[in-house]
Amino acid sequence: VAACIPGPPGTCAMLARVGALTQAGRGAVLRPAKAPLVSSVAAPALRAPKGRLISSVASPSPLPERVSPEAIKQRQPKPDTWKDSRVTYRGGLFRSKGRSLFGRLMGRWRGTTIDLNHDFRLWHRHEEASRHVRLWLESLFLSQTLRRLLFPDLTIVAAVSAGIVAYNQQVLHKAMETSAEVAAQVANETALQVTMLPGMIALPTAPFALSGFALGLLVTFRTQNCHGRYVEARILWGTLVNVSRDIASRILCTVPPTSAANLALREKGMRLIRSFPRSIKYHLTVDGFNEEIDIQGCAEVHILEKKDACYRDELAHIWNEKDAYGPAGLAPGMSAAGVVPDLDFPNRLLRKRVRSRPLWIVHELGEVTAAIRDSGAAGPIEVSILDNRILEYNNVLGAMERIMRTPIYTPYTNHTGRFLALWCYALPAAMYPVLGPWGTIPASVLIAYMMFGIEDIGSRIECPWFSLPMWQYADTICDGVVQMREQDAEKLRAQWGVLDAAAAAAQLAEPPRTVESSAALYALARATAGDDQKA
Repeated sequence: VAACIPGPPGTCAMLARVGALTQAGRGAVLRPAKAPLVSSVAAPALRAPKGRLISSVASPSPLPERVSPEAIKQRQPKPDTWKDSRVTYRGGLFRSKGRSLFGRLMGRWRGTTIDLNHDFRLWHRHEEASRHVRLWLESLFLSQTLRRLLFPDLTIVAAVSAGIVAYNQQVLHKAMETSAEVAAQVANETALQVTMLPGMIALPTAPFALSGFALGLLVTFRTQNCHGRYVEARILWGTLVNVSRDIASRILCTVPPTSAANLALREKGMRLIRSFPRSIKYHLTVDGFNEEIDIQGCAEVHILEKKDACYRDELAHIWNEKDAYGPAGLAPGMSAAGVVPDLDFPNRLLRKRVRSRPLWIVHELGEVTAAIRDSGAAGPIEVSILDNRILEYNNVLGAMERIMRTPIYTPYTNHTGRFLALWCYALPAAMYPVLGPWGTIPASVLIAYMMFGIEDIGSRIECPWFSLPMWQYADTICDGVVQMREQDAEKLRAQWGVLDAAAAAAQLAEPPRTVESSAALYALARATAGDDQKA
């Protein structure tokens, strides 16, 4: 609105202040943190002569780098202090506004476990001989499985067990008061003997033994299917890493750096490849694994605004950084202005009407290959190979969305859950005739923990995007592309006989020994500085 309304000089500031107050009233402003999470959604307006306001959207402008890369990494989940091989993530859906206050507190306490990328040290700890003892003595009460099952499942089993034990003991005490025979029998029984009387709550163990086999098949079949989805998701991310590296390498090796237009195509392709995994991360999760985002009590539109603000901060460091080649990386006589990439691309990508941002990036990569073909920078065979690799991007994106949108057949899941809950809740009645009042409660809770735990682990990995460290996979792709860009830049500088400013200054500091070396250093300085006077 401010960009379209002419007015006095104070109009822009007034409208901007009203807009900020409106955003704050809707709850779109994030809570304060070490790194500010809110970025400008639109580029600031520029003041034209005669008090008229012109929007800067008309001319491409880079995104402002308001958050450092270190601050962005601070938003990501942190490894557990007692074992750094995994992360307990308590953001996102565990803070959803649909829960009650008690449910939100339990969600923060529970969280979900995410295994981080392992190295040699973590694999050694994973294979230690004392791992089984450590799992029971050190990490049992810190286990997320126990925390997730403690309420309400294990609480209900413990309550039912305590109720059965209390009722049966009351029946026994009344019988001992009225019958001396029962009192003598109880006095003579051993620790492994249990006195059963009419009126006590008890079930035979035969139905549990027969149904336990069928229940085990149901739970195991579901958990195996969920684990298959988890493995498929990890394979898809591995394919994404491999294809991204291959596309980046092929673009750098196929498109010759003979003109500023070719360098611009190479640079845009590199930045699109780095943007794609981060768009996948935000496309498949509610918060992009940013723990600083608090979505409690926020409407869906405000959650999207907060997520877009974090995504914008990450894009700013991809599309606003200095060119990998720099002025010293250009061939003599080549203008550096043509190497500036499409800085307006993030603004187009973050528009609200763009429903699938990964698909938008894939289409932009297709346009890059089309431009390479039209300019004659690469042959038809090389361009065809690039198109096939970009097709892999589409296949991976479609497979990821299929896993996200299609759960295991819900009637099967619901039937398994009902069967398991009924079996575990009725288990104390069968445990009492075997273990008596002292062993019924702990045995029932322990067996229920084992059975419910298998089903709970399957339910957590049924949608594997909440159980994979996708931010680490995105960083792996970005680091690989940056490494190839730097390697290519060094090769070009060596090929053209120029260095960056620091290397040139180091060589210029050395006294020349011959006339030829002096001329070579002057040519080097001329290519680096770009100005006779500076050279």
